[in-house]
Amino acid sequence: MYVLQCADDIKSRYTIWLAHWCNQTNYTGAYGIWQHSEKGEVAGINGNVDLDICYKDFPTVIKNKGLNGWAKSSTPAPNVLGAAAVTITISNDTYKGTLVKA
Repeated sequence: MYVLQCADDIKSRYTIWLAHWCNQTNYTGAYGIWQHSEKGEVAGINGNVDLDICYKDFPTVIKNKGLNGWAKSSTPAPNVLGAAAVTITISNDTYKGTLVKA
């Protein structure tokens, strides 16, 4: 994982996009996007595609910060960077999702 080689000041200033192809990453640092596969399939696209899970609402962040031509918002949306990907198995049924603090 390249993120392990990034300086801490870079990791603290930017959202980490973690490219770690596996079912469950062992990276324990904060990250906003996880690319968990390079062998995904999408109808209408020939060949493999990357599969990513995004834990941050980037369109809202862009709008709130007034980026890409948007006027800056006076009431920013909450930051969900602290969200965590969870996988739970109950009675042989597996559930996956994003867990955020209420």
